[in-house]
Amino acid sequence: MTVNLQFYGTAGYRIVTDAGKTVLIDPYLDQNPVCPIKAADIEAADVLLITHLAYDHFGDAPAIIDRLRPLVVCAKDVAHALTTVHGVDPDLIRVTIWGLQMEVAGVRIQPVPSQHWSFGVTPGGELLSGPAVGYIVDAGPGVRIYHPGDSAITSDMRLWGELYRPTVGLMVMALPEASLPHMECYRSGETTPYEALLASEWLGLEHVVTSHYQSPDHPDVQSFVRLAKATAEAKGYAPRISVLRAGDEIEL
Repeated sequence: MTVNLQFYGTAGYRIVTDAGKTVLIDPYLDQNPVCPIKAADIEAADVLLITHLAYDHFGDAPAIIDRLRPLVVCAKDVAHALTTVHGVDPDLIRVTIWGLQMEVAGVRIQPVPSQHWSFGVTPGGELLSGPAVGYIVDAGPGVRIYHPGDSAITSDMRLWGELYRPTVGLMVMALPEASLPHMECYRSGETTPYEALLASEWLGLEHVVTSHYQSPDHPDVQSFVRLAKATAEAKGYAPRISVLRAGDEIEL
């Protein structure tokens, strides 16, 4: 069986492993203006990975958990929000932090640092904050999928490439349209197109899936595609590039 990857827009994905396990990552669906499906349309979820508490990553996790009861992998601040604010069954949560290799529902998962923030505010005004987390999912023989969350570039990515050998990267390279107040101040997402390509090379990725946008016509996504082509011709690093629209599915 092949590995299937579906893009939900922004940084949300569904992975179906070669063993038929369904892994959801950062399920921002119902309020996502480009996602073609809603949380109620999700038919299966064995594992749910949440990188951090931002609304466009935490998304519809509580509704999906309540209905499908996947095992949830997340850091402590996300776990606290799920259980105390949303009433999620704590027995479903597998709290993690960087470096804690895991096997959950038969899926091997390697948490890695995400150079980002994670915070939220409870209805009572309590500030929740914790470490943002990236994940490398072993989805099948020769298919290891890296989701960075919203990580900035870090030289540690060289080490992760050596240690964990991800083959596919869901690489941040844009700031989704209308995602922050005062958008006129921001000149890039958490990584620029150049940084996303450099990080991909450090990680040793064979396949780069562009990520963290609503429209594939986003200028930073198009800049990344041009840069990747020029770099392949000049340096020889030439990964497969997939630019997906929300709802698109590919086989890996």
